[in-house]
Amino acid sequence: MKARVVERFKFEAAHAVIINGKPEKIHGHTFRLEVAVEGELRRGYVMDFIELRRLVGEVIGKLDHGNLNELFDNPTTENVALWIAEEVEKRLPDGVRLKRIVLWEGDENGVEFEF
Repeated sequence: MKARVVERFKFEAAHAVIINGKPEKIHGHTFRLEVAVEGELRRGYVMDFIELRRLVGEVIGKLDHGNLNELFDNPTTENVALWIAEEVEKRLPDGVRLKRIVLWEGDENGVEFEF
């Protein structure tokens, strides 16, 4: 049987997305992140919540209170979410895979990827 573990996070960051070749005015958001990982139940769990929180924390720690334009050519929510997904995937233990990531830019705008 496969099961999913879901954790939620938030971080603060600023960005200026490039639209039609021009950067918008730099502004900040409270980003909210949801990460779901999937795997077989082993010893009653997929992976420890604390371990998932630690490894995702390592990733978003690189973004928190930063200027995303210093890290991304175009820091759209989609590009940031895909980068987070790649970084999380690299850190997951054997037998556990990233299933879904949702990144909210503020309260109303978000992107979701399923893998």
